[in-house]
Amino acid sequence: MRTSYRTKAFFALLCLLPLKVNAQEEEKWIFLPGSPLFKSLIGDPRERITSLIAYANESRFEGGVGATAEFFRYIPTDQVQWACGIFGSGTILMDENGAAFPMRAGDWYAGLYICESSGPFSNRFEFEHISSHLGDSLQGTLGVPIYNGENFNFTHSFEPCEEVRLAAEIGYWVSGLPENKNFFMAFETEIYSPAIDLIGTLLRGYATAHFKWKDEGGGILDKSFQLGIQWKFKKEEARDLRLALIYYDGNSQFGQFYMSRDEHVGIGVYFDP
Repeated sequence: MRTSYRTKAFFALLCLLPLKVNAQEEEKWIFLPGSPLFKSLIGDPRERITSLIAYANESRFEGGVGATAEFFRYIPTDQVQWACGIFGSGTILMDENGAAFPMRAGDWYAGLYICESSGPFSNRFEFEHISSHLGDSLQGTLGVPIYNGENFNFTHSFEPCEEVRLAAEIGYWVSGLPENKNFFMAFETEIYSPAIDLIGTLLRGYATAHFKWKDEGGGILDKSFQLGIQWKFKKEEARDLRLALIYYDGNSQFGQFYMSRDEHVGIGVYFDP
């Protein structure tokens, strides 16, 4: 009887060993993932997001097109994920002139990044180029400040739960103008409501606050707030559609007007990657 018990225990152990081996995660390489590892900072007015904003206090529009192409994602056995890719975006400002809305300014961004994610923490390191130009409607009418250059920036994100996200950024201009005003830093808070089911999709409210201090603006603190709704098809997807009420107070985000005051209320439609 004792021998039979030991035999059964031995075979039971043999059956459990494969389960233990399979439970250990293997390293993975994912090429061209469908969405970036580092989730977009949705409160940042210059994040690489496709958007359209209508000003409520004046006849102006902002349009933006942004995209991120992630080359690969590496997931080692410790589940700390790494990724690398490139990004690009363009944002234009249109003003009313009779029945037309000519372009006043356009900013263009391009760069590459490396990011890392582990549990509630994620980090992104970027090299970014920006080129700013006056629109056709203002060519030759204004003195043109040079606002072209490159910067390195690092962003740290902490997401303790699905309803809260905090992020901080620090950056340094390595070339371009204005000279001797190289540092910038930003802080962002995102708060979300519980999601509700809407015909098999998810809908939730959100609010963001984004503060950015820029040395090139004479130490100006730009403030941007959003209050809106977010709609996505699946909970695990990063891509979504947002509709938000916006309040901005600070200097203009457009490089050609970076020393000009800008305070506006707007309604924005966003398509997150």
